[in-house]
Amino acid sequence: MITFLLPILFFSCSKGNKEEVFIVIKRGQSLSSILEEMREKGVIRYPTLLKALMKISGVERSIKPGKYRFFKGQGEIGVFLSLREGPQVSYFRLTIKEGENLRDIAKKLEDADLDPSRFLSLSKDSTFILKLAEMGFDFLRGKRSLEGFLYPETYFLDYGITEEEVFIEPLKKFKKVWDSLKVEESAKNVGLNPYEVLILASIVEKEAVVEEEKPLISSVFLNRLKKGMNLAADPTVKYILENPPKILSYSEIKVDNPYNTYRYPGLPPTPICSPTASSIFAVLNPAKTDYLFFSSKDGRYHYFSRSYSEHLRNVKKMKLR
Repeated sequence: MITFLLPILFFSCSKGNKEEVFIVIKRGQSLSSILEEMREKGVIRYPTLLKALMKISGVERSIKPGKYRFFKGQGEIGVFLSLREGPQVSYFRLTIKEGENLRDIAKKLEDADLDPSRFLSLSKDSTFILKLAEMGFDFLRGKRSLEGFLYPETYFLDYGITEEEVFIEPLKKFKKVWDSLKVEESAKNVGLNPYEVLILASIVEKEAVVEEEKPLISSVFLNRLKKGMNLAADPTVKYILENPPKILSYSEIKVDNPYNTYRYPGLPPTPICSPTASSIFAVLNPAKTDYLFFSSKDGRYHYFSRSYSEHLRNVKKMKLR
């Protein structure tokens, strides 16, 4: 049978051209769907013949997931040899930066041939979140979103993984940080529950530019919470805007949404980004101050004040710079 197929496949090959075609083969993906994608992208012409050769030769059972490079018009023999050899790249790099949210992360998955929409849907799927909790991520029990739980770091993930599997490594790293900071035991010391610590840490992450100010910013928000004052944090409003401006307008500050901490008291429903360990630590160990306000000094550092009148004077200083 192989002897019969080879001449046909040989003559079906063309010289091809230099136009590259990258195809990601996922774990468990059917041979038919792989070859059909190659046909649609002009890599091969006769998927049925190539499928028969791969079945007879046994290569079908040894195809490794990963990112393969082909060329338009490469032909069946060239593809057969490439699939037998294996992928050029077997993993992809996913970098989650501090302060990024799930929408930011989802956009990066397209390069790995993953579905950003499915990723975002899973991040709010109560059944999926419960499944993760039962896998050992106990801190996820009862949560309605995975926002804030994917720890900022660079991860090397296998090509071919599913959208569900993308969450695992960042959650493992988060668990290590969470446990090392003893958040579950320490949260009560600042009058919050563990999840509230994470939510506030995400706000601190977005507000702070320099590390040394995180405990000060944390103290401002904790002081405001104790006094029943609204947090009035710009990043919580920006979280709900599709294209947030650098400076919020009056109408944006008035938007009716539970994430709008100008309008709604207390913390927002979920974290607004992935905070780093230092931001979580800052919430658990705030500076001892009676500050209630802060405003930008130079784009990096802030003025801190105890009264609204002092705060207004600091804002005026900034405008005069």
